[in-house]
Amino acid sequence: MSGLDTKGRPIAALRTALSRTALLAAFFSAGAVNVAHAQPAAIVTPTVGGDPWTAAGVAKLSGDLDADLADAPAIRGAHVAVLALDTRSGAVLYARNADDEFQPASTLKLLVGSAALERLGPAFRFRTEVDVSRSMSARSSDALDSIVLVAGGDPFLTMADLRDAAARAAARGIMRVRGVLIDDSHFDTAPYPAGWVWDDFGQDYAPHISAVALEENLVHLTVSPGSAVGGRAYVAAGPAVNVGMFYEGCLAERATAIAVVPLATTGRTSAASTIDVGILPGGCLAVTGTIPLGSNPQSIDGAAYDPVVYAERAFSLTLHDAGIVPGTVTVVTGGIDDAVRWTPVPGLQPQPIWSHESDPLGMFLGPRFWIPSDNFVGEMLLRQLGFAAAGKPGTTDKGLAYERAWLGSIGVDPQTTTLADGSGLSQYDRITPRDLVAILQHDWNGPNRQLVLNSLPVGGARGTIEGIAGTPAAGRAFAKTGSMSHVRGLAGYLATQRHGAVTFAFNVDDWNGDYAALAALRARVLSRIVSD
Repeated sequence: MSGLDTKGRPIAALRTALSRTALLAAFFSAGAVNVAHAQPAAIVTPTVGGDPWTAAGVAKLSGDLDADLADAPAIRGAHVAVLALDTRSGAVLYARNADDEFQPASTLKLLVGSAALERLGPAFRFRTEVDVSRSMSARSSDALDSIVLVAGGDPFLTMADLRDAAARAAARGIMRVRGVLIDDSHFDTAPYPAGWVWDDFGQDYAPHISAVALEENLVHLTVSPGSAVGGRAYVAAGPAVNVGMFYEGCLAERATAIAVVPLATTGRTSAASTIDVGILPGGCLAVTGTIPLGSNPQSIDGAAYDPVVYAERAFSLTLHDAGIVPGTVTVVTGGIDDAVRWTPVPGLQPQPIWSHESDPLGMFLGPRFWIPSDNFVGEMLLRQLGFAAAGKPGTTDKGLAYERAWLGSIGVDPQTTTLADGSGLSQYDRITPRDLVAILQHDWNGPNRQLVLNSLPVGGARGTIEGIAGTPAAGRAFAKTGSMSHVRGLAGYLATQRHGAVTFAFNVDDWNGDYAALAALRARVLSRIVSD
């Protein structure tokens, strides 16, 4: 995450009118520069070549960095660490508090991404299926008893995919079903990892985690101003979402659809928009804040509080639109015995009629995980690691157990970490700069070096590393950011001018300063290393 408000939440600019897909398309077509008015820097990839570091050169670098960091106003009172290694030899070039534990924020995504590359492989794809359960005595395709959406933890499943599945079912001559079933048993049903903050719930960066995940478990809302200041703003929603006041209560409404309560009002023309999304005590999503009179509609995403209801409702609608009559709709979720799930009536047998696979891990790692810093993808990958390592259902705890074992296998003492999730959003997460650098060194020395380099943000060229554009480090800093309230982190590789690659981590927490000043200080430190 980057660009946060005073509560540590991503600012509204990250929840713009662009859909996530459109945002990524615009992001890459524009070169993904992190300063809107600047041209992307030429990318210089770190290499193993270059002159060896000398003792005198290392001493000079150390002295210069000490001077940059000493009493710097940008980090006054903060807990700060910097570690830089010669990537080729592993020799320490500079170390400051490298073994202290820091809250990593989204730099923790380096861990789950790297572990997934090794355990799942770059070719891994999430898979979703649609099966039908047919009575053994049925003689026609329109006598089906159930149609089953078998979720495989794909974080990228969309409404368009469900429409394709429904069209496939209709093309096979299916005209009616007695039940629509959702099999979400691939993962457990725990909605959130430990340490996520309650006021993040409902926000688009903290969606409910589940094996069935439609539109990243987000509902897409459009807010328009009313006709007069003080009047109710208008809220429109996509399929499978009901908007209204629900005077009979959220609990009744939310059982059949995602319910959104429109509490936002119309502000003065000169006022700034404060539109936000949260969860009411009864469970409904609420759109709050004000939108200026006469302004353009504003798009915002909210987290679906019940992914199974969301998927079941959406799938039923797509079946209906394809000409298939759902009949009495039922939902079968995780926790029901497999025999019951697959044979709700004795004598029924499942038959697959449609499947969908995500892009391979090696393809989505950068553009859909590390570069946009997508928390949801991190959590889904972590549970998939748990599934791969310890079997069904995939859980956060199983994934974390695998990560700890994997860290031990690459020479990291797991006791130097506290791991609670896959995204870094948990307040419990802790890791040392030395551990982050060890993960990066392992990636460099393994078969996925180029894939990792291609998947990381590059300061001044692609991604959201702030403060690098226009400095000597622009185009030469390949790194993952991490940002939360009072926390900033950056870890990755530098392409120096004379010495080849440098692996580094720059961590700051317990910090309450100005981010622009911190970004400028960090850019000076990285530029000093790069310029050597």
